[in-house]
Amino acid sequence: MYKLRSKHISQRLFLSMIIIILSLLFLSVPLIVSSYQSYQKADRALIEISALRAVADLSNKVSRERAPANKVMSSNADELAENLKELHAHRKEVDLQIERTLQILEAAGFSAQVRGLFSNLKVTLHQGRQAIDAYAALPQSERTSKQLDNAIKQMFTAWDSCHDILKNVLVQSEAESTAVSEYYTLILILADLRDQAGRIASNIIASITFSEKISADNLARSLQTQHQAYYLWDLVNTLQPEQAKTPEYLALHQQVKAQFLDQGIPIITRLINESMHNQAYSLTGTQLTEVMVDKFLTVVNLQTYILDYSVSIAQNQKNQAQQQFILTLLVAVICLVTACFTMIYARNGVFKPLLKAKNSILRLAQHKITDHEYEDSPTDPITLLDAIKKLKHVLEQRDALEFQLRNIANTDTLTGVSNRLALDEYIKYVEKKPEKFTQTGLIIFDIDDFKQVNDTFGHIIGDEVIRLVAEKLQFCVCTSNLIVRYGGDEFLVLIEQVDFKDAWSIANKILEEIGSSELYIAEINQNIQISVSAGVAVGAASWMALLEKADKSLFQAKENGKNKVVG
Repeated sequence: MYKLRSKHISQRLFLSMIIIILSLLFLSVPLIVSSYQSYQKADRALIEISALRAVADLSNKVSRERAPANKVMSSNADELAENLKELHAHRKEVDLQIERTLQILEAAGFSAQVRGLFSNLKVTLHQGRQAIDAYAALPQSERTSKQLDNAIKQMFTAWDSCHDILKNVLVQSEAESTAVSEYYTLILILADLRDQAGRIASNIIASITFSEKISADNLARSLQTQHQAYYLWDLVNTLQPEQAKTPEYLALHQQVKAQFLDQGIPIITRLINESMHNQAYSLTGTQLTEVMVDKFLTVVNLQTYILDYSVSIAQNQKNQAQQQFILTLLVAVICLVTACFTMIYARNGVFKPLLKAKNSILRLAQHKITDHEYEDSPTDPITLLDAIKKLKHVLEQRDALEFQLRNIANTDTLTGVSNRLALDEYIKYVEKKPEKFTQTGLIIFDIDDFKQVNDTFGHIIGDEVIRLVAEKLQFCVCTSNLIVRYGGDEFLVLIEQVDFKDAWSIANKILEEIGSSELYIAEINQNIQISVSAGVAVGAASWMALLEKADKSLFQAKENGKNKVVG
């Protein structure tokens, strides 16, 4: 009887310690997992910002190549050899940067889409260089300002391809809501500002080189570029976080304003005025290039600082996350080891001797104890654990069902795109931040002559037409954008962080994709040609204002003969 009771006490002690250890595991494992996830997120942020820096450096180098190229094309016979040497050296540097950047992006996990973009960059860059070399090979007597300007525009295209890579990397970024993610857009804007700074001079250098009056087209491009540079500069001032405006940043910021905006752009303005008043230019093409290069180098310096600053933040964040993970893991292991040691020590060093001493005393005293006095009714802690597991399973089932129901409620059953309920939830979310509407694009698509399709071929064929249009929208629009079936034959496409030009381009792409598609009707052995009309709007004070703008554009598209995009 005594042995039985001692065995029960020992079992209870063992079960109690097991419960304590399990409790420690339940507490420590989520902390360890959370800490490790934070470390992974910080590590990914460092990888991505390093990749962005590589692409930004490449973008600057491609843009910078226009400077020695312009010098070569505007050189006289005495300057040509030296300028050609400089151009070839820079080209080698750009080519090395291309391969280096491609390796960095592939290592960072951006290889899928980026490789294709790099192929496009190499093609456009090769074409631009061919145009430069072809022009430089022409005798001076056969050269024209138009040929020079066309060669320069070819290099613009090469930079545009590089800019697409930078945007693609940003789109594929996974490290959201990190300390460095807020710098992503700023890096993109500064890259654009650097190129616009170079284009300000490049747009008029052909006329300067040939001492000709600046054409209306080149004048418009130059003025537009100046306006774009000021606009991008305002965005830089707006987006840069206050805590990141360090003394070094402020100094570089002031250099951009003083040298580029206050000194560089007025040089271009002066040359434009000289052209408009039929005066002799105060600078040659080569001189203009040499003067402006140093001016917009300040933009590169500012971007480089922000990139380096972002990388340092990402590195510090990764180090802190790593230290936190190691500390959490170490504390958890120490707690578990301590609990196990305590259990073993308490059982073998304390409770077993006490139980043995108790039993010895009872035997020595020859105390008679009936069995019913010491009958045990041990509790079973496993029952509670099973209940918790069962409750967790039930809650998981409920969450899964709730998710399925919500997904079904927000999805149009015919097309598989979002419905108006999903749109209402999105609007409620965005209305909490109404400034988002100023950067949001809305495209309304309406199927042309859809009533006629229904009347002629029936509603089943009409449903097939709607499904086909929805498939083309899903094919052409990024998954991050919202596609809504708004009415019977009306669809909405909502795009965040987009300008009007890109929204217009997307709408036209969709129109072309749908217009090139046909729906085959087996019953009558006939193909139906489908077309849609689109209304585009970007930026508004509210959702209703944005919707009204897009709807008016759609109405105008219908009035203009359908199968058109109006914005």
